[in-house]
Amino acid sequence: MLGPVERLVAPGPDETDRLEQDNLRLDEQVRRLEDREGVGDELERLDPDLESVTARVVALDRAGASGPERVTVDVGRRDGVRADSAVIAPDGLVGRVVSVGEWTSDVEVIGADSSVGVRTGAKGVIGTLSGSHPTTTHAADELVITQLTRDRAREGDEVVTLGSPGQRPYPPGVPVGTVTRVERAPGQLTDTAVVEPAVDLATVDVVAVVTGPGRAAGGSS
Repeated sequence: MLGPVERLVAPGPDETDRLEQDNLRLDEQVRRLEDREGVGDELERLDPDLESVTARVVALDRAGASGPERVTVDVGRRDGVRADSAVIAPDGLVGRVVSVGEWTSDVEVIGADSSVGVRTGAKGVIGTLSGSHPTTTHAADELVITQLTRDRAREGDEVVTLGSPGQRPYPPGVPVGTVTRVERAPGQLTDTAVVEPAVDLATVDVVAVVTGPGRAAGGSS
């Protein structure tokens, strides 16, 4: 039982709820600040000269079995965003801008409808990454790399973007994921690898949209 002074000092149920909500809001603000710093660090690592604008994911436009296939970010034409701009989270590649409005843009996430040229492992073995492959069994949220040179990819290999001409849509070296399994089908000249994405697309929040090329503007998609 509380004494007279304790009853005066102890917060009531409404005050406790308010304090808990305040703490949750502060935690969310701290997380977003950390995400913004993480995005900046990732872009600095890729190319200090890359031009970009920071954005937040504000809507899921299309969802499939593996999670969102398109998301909407809160930057648009007024911020210098153009179609085929890369979208990058602190942990790696989210996707590319496919349509731009004045205030918002729609982003197609990796593996949804298009393929991405990638390099795999320390030797940079080149392959093509997509969301699925007819001869490969994998989880809905995993990705697949095809056209890999035989016996060159290994479980645990890091996967990064190959890079596109003029860095549109993708700059080189953006983390995409990690190889979890390599399949070697009899009679095939190339291997297929299953990849765990670097970014959890179901929870992605703060991202950077690349608005201008950096020093390494070149390569192939």
